[in-house]
Amino acid sequence: MSNHVVPVVVKSARRMPDPNFGGAETHYMLVPASEFPADIPLDANPREPNVNRPVYRDVSRSLCQLDDSREGTFHLKHRGIAIVASAVSKSRESREDGMDVYELHFPPDSGYGIVDGGHSYEIVRKAVQEGVAPSNEYIRLEVMTGLPAAELITDIAGGRNTSMQVQAKSLLDLKNEFQFLKDALAPDEWADRIAWHEGEEGEIDVVDIIAIMSCFDIAQYPDRSSHPVDAYRRKASMIDRFQNDADRYRRLTPVLRDILHLHDLIASDSERQWQEMGGASGTGGKFGSLEMAESIKPGRPKFEFPFLEGVKSEKRLRRPALYPVLASFRLLLIQSQQGAPYGEYRGAEWRDGFESVKELWAAAGGQLLKVFYEHFDSTGRDLHAAGRSPALWGSIYKELAVIDFERRSTN
Repeated sequence: MSNHVVPVVVKSARRMPDPNFGGAETHYMLVPASEFPADIPLDANPREPNVNRPVYRDVSRSLCQLDDSREGTFHLKHRGIAIVASAVSKSRESREDGMDVYELHFPPDSGYGIVDGGHSYEIVRKAVQEGVAPSNEYIRLEVMTGLPAAELITDIAGGRNTSMQVQAKSLLDLKNEFQFLKDALAPDEWADRIAWHEGEEGEIDVVDIIAIMSCFDIAQYPDRSSHPVDAYRRKASMIDRFQNDADRYRRLTPVLRDILHLHDLIASDSERQWQEMGGASGTGGKFGSLEMAESIKPGRPKFEFPFLEGVKSEKRLRRPALYPVLASFRLLLIQSQQGAPYGEYRGAEWRDGFESVKELWAAAGGQLLKVFYEHFDSTGRDLHAAGRSPALWGSIYKELAVIDFERRSTN
């Protein structure tokens, strides 16, 4: 399948090589707002654009020259839009107005696209569509190419999209919206290990806690027909989901400590599972050499797991593989018929108790990792794309369901 190519009209451009990664470059462009393209992929952006907030309405007014700002200054006040593309090329066609045309290349199903500025892109796109984008306002465009590993896209997108996420979690903590989580984790003193707001120290961020819980959202993902891929693909957007429907997460408080324990168990125990299975081929294979594994750097302390007491390891499973494996265990989560409901939801409980969940991981973990690896290996060896693949999440879920059924049938 050929690349998706987006032509971009550019007033001025410059190119800067990356100081650390050979072949990687960043292209900086000033693009007329009135000619901004409407078909740049949003695959890499961790949040769905929602431009109804007051701050984005102000941005729209500034772009369209409806406030008291000096005309022609939008590009000086706005940080612009950042994109990851596979390549940038300059078109041979020339324009009489002195503008150049560049082409941005995006491989299909690569996860490339806008990593920061999705809301701004929606604002500009809408202004162009309505014919109100001024020709004398410009958008800063930052296009990164030649990145050495596709999984860097997730890190870049996460780092670029912290401002609204940080603001949201801090406000939620200020309003005590996380109190039910703190109460649920209090018996093990796990609440002290979580950073609940901006600037607070912790071993794990509350945004990650919400994303992990989202893997077990049996209200929206009750079976194999759909899967909580956005828990990995758009982690920051889970805070928005929490704000909109906190009861969806409150219903998980009876099993919250189990979920976090399972998260750390899978992350830390995957090496043993992989080695016992003999690797993807059954003939062995070092776990630490796999792309889905993360190893400590020389001289660094071992990985610690906040929800597994005393467990440390030199290797752990990376999130693109960890999340779909973890989410498959929602298979064992059922709606409780006991106790008061959480808004419109009943509480959640394990079908046969949490010990049975750990036993199923012990029996099926190696096979689930093999399913992930074989998909990754046969579809371009792109870890980021594998972690974002609904088909792969579905395959892992179905594999666990088969193993669970076979175990129950023989017992």
